[in-house]
Amino acid sequence: FLSQHFKHRLFSADGMFYSGALLTVLTGLTLVVPVWGHGAMFIPTPRNAMDNVLPEFADGKAPTQGCTCTNGNGDFKTGCDRGLRGNADGQSCMWWSQGCSIGCEKCVTEIEGFTAFVGKPPQAGKLGFRTRYCNSTFNSAGAPKPLINSTLPRYAWTLNMNAVEGADEDAYQFNPWRAPGYAPVVDPCGQAGGKLKNQNIGGDSTFQTTKFATMGDLGSKLPPSENKTKWVAGTYVEVAWGPLYNHGGGYQYRLCPANEELTEECFQKTPLAFDRTKQTLVWNTKSVPGADSTTPPVPANGTLRIPVPTPIFVDEGTWPEGSTWARDPIPRINDDNAGLHDPSSCPGPTGRSGPGCLQFPPPCPWDHGMLNCTTPGCHGNGMGACSSDWVVGLISDHVFVPKDLTPGDYVLSWRWDCEETAQVWANCADVTVTME
Repeated sequence: FLSQHFKHRLFSADGMFYSGALLTVLTGLTLVVPVWGHGAMFIPTPRNAMDNVLPEFADGKAPTQGCTCTNGNGDFKTGCDRGLRGNADGQSCMWWSQGCSIGCEKCVTEIEGFTAFVGKPPQAGKLGFRTRYCNSTFNSAGAPKPLINSTLPRYAWTLNMNAVEGADEDAYQFNPWRAPGYAPVVDPCGQAGGKLKNQNIGGDSTFQTTKFATMGDLGSKLPPSENKTKWVAGTYVEVAWGPLYNHGGGYQYRLCPANEELTEECFQKTPLAFDRTKQTLVWNTKSVPGADSTTPPVPANGTLRIPVPTPIFVDEGTWPEGSTWARDPIPRINDDNAGLHDPSSCPGPTGRSGPGCLQFPPPCPWDHGMLNCTTPGCHGNGMGACSSDWVVGLISDHVFVPKDLTPGDYVLSWRWDCEETAQVWANCADVTVTME
């Protein structure tokens, strides 16, 4: 078998930092394949999707990785019917921050000279696996609460549900969703490709250079959209996002005045409240992969909409304090449970290997596990009817536009804090708020 050596700063299994170490990963025993979540905001259309108009992204095609035409939903080489995702897409799912742990001041991709972009065995390919990228003397002093531990109520966990909290098997305890909002970000609107060009990070840390952006660019520096979505203060409005690779966690929508610098601190001043009765799965087109006799009929004047039966919202242990976050309602299907609670329940190598691969019950009753996926871009085996890497629909919510908001132009930030990896996805969209 092959061996791969990384000689750089590393972290111990309990998240503590040490240096001058040599990590030898025996890929014949433990395959080190970096794993990434990807997702994007689709309503309103984000600035991050402006390359959707370019011919190389027409009809959902993509030079490297599609955001929608994948996982059995067509493929990114030839495109597909994107339906409700069609107005956004492009490379909107390729904007994120990584190496971002709770209790740390910065994501380590921002720290010059840092190269240890790995987790710990047996899943060292996952950023954040049993790893916190700071300690008492490194990268923690400027955090909102330095070295904070998990604050997330167990009912809102999305992965490794029965792990002993704080034990080694609680492998995701330092990742963003375990203390919603407390992890730092590189940029509140995402970073193109999740890294700088000269940083060596694997997985789908890719980005196709266009006239709009290149690898490493900051989403907050993208030009405003010409067509701004109109919102009325004091009303609820629809917002929606969708995953490409689903790594659990949860999300929030926030506003910052367009005439101010688009910083994380600015967006944190105006988190938007959810209508907790409106979280809904919305299919992109009239096609419902995996449908059976229990699936409701698709309406003649639209696509299928299914209210999430038990939506979960969190406002304790969050940052800004008391702000509300929504749990990702689409359950992850693990490839295996190596290093997690009860690894024998999902031994791998795919999510079909045992009952412990599915992390919690799917929100649609006709989901019976992974659908077959053979087209280019499949992640693992693809997706279920409403589980895992679900690219055929949107997660829709209604959020409240504060009635005392000054009329004018604003930027909406969608932030998705992952639980399986030390990553935060973000997009930004332009809205105009009026009083009527």
